[in-house]
Amino acid sequence: MGRVLMSTICVTGTASGIGAATKQKLEAQGHRVIGVDLRDADVCGDLSQPADRLRIVDEVNALCGGVLDGLVPCAGVSTPVPNELIVRVNFFGTLAIVNGLRPALEKGTNSAVVMISSNSTTMTPGLSVDDAMAYLQQDEETVVARFSSPAAFVAYPAGKLAIAFWVRSSAADWMKSGIRLNAVAPGVIDTEMTRPLLDMPGVKDSLDMIPIPRGRWGQPEEIANAIAFLGSQEASYIVGQTLFVDGGTDALLQPTAHPHPLPGGPKS
Repeated sequence: MGRVLMSTICVTGTASGIGAATKQKLEAQGHRVIGVDLRDADVCGDLSQPADRLRIVDEVNALCGGVLDGLVPCAGVSTPVPNELIVRVNFFGTLAIVNGLRPALEKGTNSAVVMISSNSTTMTPGLSVDDAMAYLQQDEETVVARFSSPAAFVAYPAGKLAIAFWVRSSAADWMKSGIRLNAVAPGVIDTEMTRPLLDMPGVKDSLDMIPIPRGRWGQPEEIANAIAFLGSQEASYIVGQTLFVDGGTDALLQPTAHPHPLPGGPKS
């Protein structure tokens, strides 16, 4: 990301969905993309496995010569996979790759990381800040146990909220190393991960109830466009933010949610 013609960017989850669209977008802009996925990628591995996380970092470093200009950890899973995989892949696997590749990003040019959050973080009934903070404050096995019940439907949005919190709280420190951290929060996107939900009892009805002012589901390419922007030098002054790319759902449901004034600060 940036204006250097041959920037080297690592994208996880490139075999399908948003990751595949992001890889295609960045390559069309002239960047070199190192893809990571379970299959059909430059580096293949399972983010749910600690040993694979370490190997992935090592192999990406070998391919980029220890210098990265960008990172987009798109790899993720959702219902109907077990909550354990959601916890391990979406948060702990993602953070292992991001933190593991930080030294390479520190050596890059105009380096940027664009994380993947979700608009489910602001529209899931029953989701609490405590659920998200558990990801940030507790070890992996404890969080896996917390969401071990199949009925713990908040495992996914809680992890995505934790990603948004992590970006916001880590951005200043990473910026000291010349690395911009931001995130996108997609809405309902037409991908291989989302379509199977339509066949689950009750889930299709829930998806149909989501108000989308744009009038349709999003396309992976629309998320890739936002990712490419946030990772580019055109977004050089955007730091620590989560950009909702959801067809207007979050704004419709929470028109006065932002900004939150400081306690005791000026009131409008």
